[in-house]
Amino acid sequence: MLSACRTTKIYCREKCPPGRRTKPENRVQFESETAAKAAGYRACKVCLPDRFTGPWRAGQTARTA
Repeated sequence: MLSACRTTKIYCREKCPPGRRTKPENRVQFESETAAKAAGYRACKVCLPDRFTGPWRAGQTARTA
């Protein structure tokens, strides 16, 4: 399950720090990355859901990917 923000049009992995700051009224859930992309959302540049699977862990950043 991916969490996304309606205002920024960005989807994140579970426990991603920027994703956790999304206001509850702006959150939307997607079953898959394909569904998020089809709805016009892009991948988060912090948790990189298009490169990694599972919950976000510190150390998995764009610099180490």
